[in-house]
Amino acid sequence: MKTLTATLKLITPAFLALCMLQLPALAQTTGASIVPVTYTNVALGKAASASSYDDPLHAASNAIDGNKNTRYASSYDDRQWLSVDLGKPYLISQVILIWETAYGKDYDIQFSNDGTFTDLHIDSVQQRNRVHSNSSVAGIDTIKTKAGTIARYVRMKGVRRATGKGYSIWEMQVLGITAATGLFPVSVTGFSVAQTANAVQLDWSTITEFNNAGFTIERSNDGINFTAVSFVPGRNGGTVMSNYKYADPQAAGGKNYYRLKQTWNDGRIGYSQVVLVVATAANTIATYPVPVKDHLVVEYKGTAGENVTISLFNANGFPVYCSKFQVQAGQQTIVISRTSTMTNGGYFLTVNGASKTYQQHIILQ
Repeated sequence: MKTLTATLKLITPAFLALCMLQLPALAQTTGASIVPVTYTNVALGKAASASSYDDPLHAASNAIDGNKNTRYASSYDDRQWLSVDLGKPYLISQVILIWETAYGKDYDIQFSNDGTFTDLHIDSVQQRNRVHSNSSVAGIDTIKTKAGTIARYVRMKGVRRATGKGYSIWEMQVLGITAATGLFPVSVTGFSVAQTANAVQLDWSTITEFNNAGFTIERSNDGINFTAVSFVPGRNGGTVMSNYKYADPQAAGGKNYYRLKQTWNDGRIGYSQVVLVVATAANTIATYPVPVKDHLVVEYKGTAGENVTISLFNANGFPVYCSKFQVQAGQQTIVISRTSTMTNGGYFLTVNGASKTYQQHIILQ
């Protein structure tokens, strides 16, 4: 085994020319397969309330029971409302009202996360001058929400009735996205892993993303005890689908379990499901310790005569270390000794070989 020991060099023009590699992005857009985004009626069977009803048989719950033969009906007054508590916030795309003969001519669709309907007043949608028939199913109103509407409570607030009776609704449906992993308002989908020639490839997507600090990639060999291996910053693209990709070159042979630890800007956390990949070949690179204290060890096993460049960039993309060497027989061990100029924080390590490029987020403490 050959051991190369190097310390930080002075930043000279020649040194900069050597190290001016493009700073790698650990999370890049990818064409990986993803689970289709599906909106479902998230109001079905949830808790409903109303300002009034004209008969106990026409209670608010009839409007969200999925039975189009039961209905909600208010008292005979313009200023009546029907509300549903979805139980938790959802990304909402549409609200559908299936009206009975006594429909609403003018009304507002309101949203809230705390039940006051004042916190999300800017997301309200006004419906005016609706005209339907006078049949048992007078008509169906499909109200498209404003982009990025995330709410727990949805309310139809009447302004003006179309008839002398109240507001009568066969069904009130709210189409929203359920975050199957429990990460909301960061909804993760399509989380998958696969072994490649040189690493384990992780791919995942977000269908909604707000206030997301980022994802910690965690690995385990038993599916119980997990260790952080890297961190990918969030993009916070709102309701735009974002695709993420990370290559883990340090997975051990055999079973490797992975999960995502998602962290909000306020410090709250959530976890994805656990996925498994069975690695069948030894890896060619390893780094330790994690996190780095006084030195970083990079172990590289490549082809004899192969030229390899190792670079370390700070969070601003400035190179703080760079070294080139030629692979000899056996595994090469490179020790990057820390200096006073390598302050605490996140760094990006790249190892560029003849046919391989490894990249990793490194934490110095």
